[in-house]
Amino acid sequence: MTAPLLISRSEIDDTQWNKLVEKSSQQVIYGYTWYLDIVSPHWKALVWPSDEEYRIVMPLPVKQKWLMEVIQQPLFCQYLGLFSLEEISEIHFKGFLKVLSLHYSYISSYSFHPENSALLKSVLMNFPLFKTTQNTTFWLSLADSYWQINAGFTVDRKNNIKRAANENWQIEKSDDPKELIELFKNNHVTQISGGVDANAWVMFEKLYEVIKNEAVAELWYAMKNNEIHAGVLFVKTGQQVIYLFNAADGEGRKGNARTFLLNAYFQQNAEREVVFDFESPEIKSIASFYKSFGSDTKPYYIVRKNDLPFPFRQIQNWRIKKLVSTRQAPFEDS
Repeated sequence: MTAPLLISRSEIDDTQWNKLVEKSSQQVIYGYTWYLDIVSPHWKALVWPSDEEYRIVMPLPVKQKWLMEVIQQPLFCQYLGLFSLEEISEIHFKGFLKVLSLHYSYISSYSFHPENSALLKSVLMNFPLFKTTQNTTFWLSLADSYWQINAGFTVDRKNNIKRAANENWQIEKSDDPKELIELFKNNHVTQISGGVDANAWVMFEKLYEVIKNEAVAELWYAMKNNEIHAGVLFVKTGQQVIYLFNAADGEGRKGNARTFLLNAYFQQNAEREVVFDFESPEIKSIASFYKSFGSDTKPYYIVRKNDLPFPFRQIQNWRIKKLVSTRQAPFEDS
């Protein structure tokens, strides 16, 4: 096969790219140009077979660091990887990884779509400089009736749904994410080592505005006595819904407000050919919460590479170990 081409953002044909992502088996919101433009403004791409015809593409979230370009998985972007109009072969996958490795000495992190997992595992032996970790998200099909979906919930989850019903939560649908951001700032930021950069919230507001125009965004708040205690953002493209962001205060957590909102969404969207992605972080308590809805485990892989010269390699290895050891995330309802 011919090698994939590395092209800049300005060289990308948006119409052709987005059409490919939409029709690919890896379709997910993170892969569209309008989404990448917000979360990774300087992104580039590998395309095959040519810069005029796309049949396989791989978005590359590029950042400038140490006077060089590095790859770093963006915020609000769980995974990327290869998107294709046809079944991807091992030869194609190796070709993309070879060009990726050739051009980038440092990959802070790059997460591959769950649909890429089997192929990635089969070719990694050819790339000894790549270090991989397995993460897990959870997918729930909404194709069945609500009662069939509910039958897959754990006993504890069903009990918490009953408890939530007794709290008299009211759902308010909104187009304003500011309350959701404030809920997160006031109730979750202190649980995250190093806090959250202020630019993250600017990015999130820009992202929300773009999503409203390009996809189906549903922002729901759980209210009681005219006060907001929890919020969730659902985003749909194609046949997939992403649970993109959520937050709750103490009363919301105690009253299972997010369980209430999720269950209401499943009730309203049952019997539709869509898959709900909980976008789970690697936190045992949160994974258990998402699993309690009867969702299926979906592994995906994160690739890292550090071929920097001394002393940058040693410094970055130390920083990554420290970040992994202190990584935290906001807790979900119990």
